[in-house]
Amino acid sequence: MTFVISCVMLCALLLFPAQPRAEDVIKIRHYHLQPRHDFALKLLELVLLKAGTPYQILAVKSNEVLTEGRVEKMLLDGELDMLFISTSAARERTMIPIKVPIYRGLLGLRLLLIQPQNNEKFKQIKNLQDLKPYVAGHNVHWSDFAVFKENGLKVVSSTSYDALFEMLKHNRFDYFSRGVNEVWSELALHSEDLMIADNLMLFYPHPVYFFVGKHRPELAALVEKGLAIATQDGSYKTLFQSYYADTIKKANLSSRTMIFLNNPAVPAGTAPIDTSWWLPPDR
Repeated sequence: MTFVISCVMLCALLLFPAQPRAEDVIKIRHYHLQPRHDFALKLLELVLLKAGTPYQILAVKSNEVLTEGRVEKMLLDGELDMLFISTSAARERTMIPIKVPIYRGLLGLRLLLIQPQNNEKFKQIKNLQDLKPYVAGHNVHWSDFAVFKENGLKVVSSTSYDALFEMLKHNRFDYFSRGVNEVWSELALHSEDLMIADNLMLFYPHPVYFFVGKHRPELAALVEKGLAIATQDGSYKTLFQSYYADTIKKANLSSRTMIFLNNPAVPAGTAPIDTSWWLPPDR
């Protein structure tokens, strides 16, 4: 009888494996709520899966739109556990950076949203000097804001992401530079008034990392482990291409004039980004 009971218990364990206890589930609180963040959230799911630990990703919502600076402070105060955000020396000191550029540098490749009537003027731009008379729009809280000042470009700023599109439509500035991975979905919302400049792209080093709060070192270790596995087995690259292969093809990078910009926010000694997943080899 004891043998029969043991067999039944073994079969039950095989058929219905024990569910992880609530205290064993890794919980990750974040504040990335816009569609442009979908890839990074999917990558986070992938790396946690590869790390082999049960997890629950929780979006922290607010009744107000929070600035990037406010969200960063929430991480420092322990109200959030993770951000995916561009690197800086200050962020690398105050948070735990996982130094793998999650967009493979793609966010530093920028296409320009403009008003259609200005397209012919932008076709005449061939280099940085040609671009300098024109005014960019940018969010003052975004860490790459300093790129424009560093390269001698004029900027009009706002603290509101949504307001920048309306400001462009009302001639407050001439162009809004957007990551090639985000510009198409944004254009779809504003296609009656805006277009992408035909012939230009900007590029500057813009590594975006997973940053973990210092109160969660075990989470940082899991993310680093999962990223290494996903990179080695090819699942990271497969996910990247599933999101961006069509976008990269649509951008027709080989036909565009590339203007290189310096990014003063990137800490000294940061490793060069491997752009081979998306940049044509002749660029």
